[in-house]
Amino acid sequence: IDVPGHEDFVKNMVAGVGSVDCGLLVVAADDGWMPQTEEHFQILDYLGVTHGIVALTKADLPDADVELATEDVRERLAGSPLEQAPIIPVSAHTGEGLETLKIALATSLAQIPPPMNDGKPRLLADRVFTLKGIGTVVTGTLSGGSMSHGQTITLQPGNRKARVRSLQSHNQEVKIAPPGTRTAVCLSDASRQAVLRGETLTLPHLGEPSETADIHIQRSPNSPQRILRNHTRIRVHHGSANTPARLVLMDQKEIKPGESEFAQLRFESPVHLLAGDRVVIRDWPETSTLAGGIIIDPTAPRRGFR
Repeated sequence: IDVPGHEDFVKNMVAGVGSVDCGLLVVAADDGWMPQTEEHFQILDYLGVTHGIVALTKADLPDADVELATEDVRERLAGSPLEQAPIIPVSAHTGEGLETLKIALATSLAQIPPPMNDGKPRLLADRVFTLKGIGTVVTGTLSGGSMSHGQTITLQPGNRKARVRSLQSHNQEVKIAPPGTRTAVCLSDASRQAVLRGETLTLPHLGEPSETADIHIQRSPNSPQRILRNHTRIRVHHGSANTPARLVLMDQKEIKPGESEFAQLRFESPVHLLAGDRVVIRDWPETSTLAGGIIIDPTAPRRGFR
């Protein structure tokens, strides 16, 4: 959704969208596809979201050309995983199309396979708070596996041990939280340790923190017309984390929009990644999204990279 102060909100958008299965792209029928819409769309693509719906809002306005706006959106989606996404004109004032939108969302979600459970649970913290008499509570979307009451977990990076004191999922206390659910984890043995947004709750020995990772980078043809050069200082968004790094390219001196390349991320502090993780790369001032990538080796050596 395009909102005033868009640049200030994108980092929160990236933090939340990494765990979604279906994206709802909102485009106003009177304004059409905007640069901010393009950035949101690219982020969905970089993070591998393959299901989506477009809500064409303000369809009731006299100056809204719904047919022309629909045609423009369809052209923008061409060649992407969302090229067949439904485009539904809606109006918040008259209620036009809202029931159709609800049905389309339910239909799309019903077609999505269940979340993968490969025994590698990870919860990337997006909120951390302390409740009196309860302890430290960490919330996030659980992926990769289940988490159980009484289980010993590790806070990464840092290899700090803690125990799951209790679990809640969608406001219900549970003994086992399955992957794909919003989960609140109450931790014992963690009250004296600061748990930060962006840290990962996972199992002991499930990957080690690293300051270097090999990656395959892809830039959208519609990326900002800025050349991404070797040794550029960037911000790497992974889940709810945002980590400074240097980008070291393998063969080229630069990556232009529409190009791809193998590269190495050299972080300024340790991060916890797994092979196959998707990341979003933004510029250092956080004014634009430059690229996306898939982690190949999360603990890569710097020597002998090329």
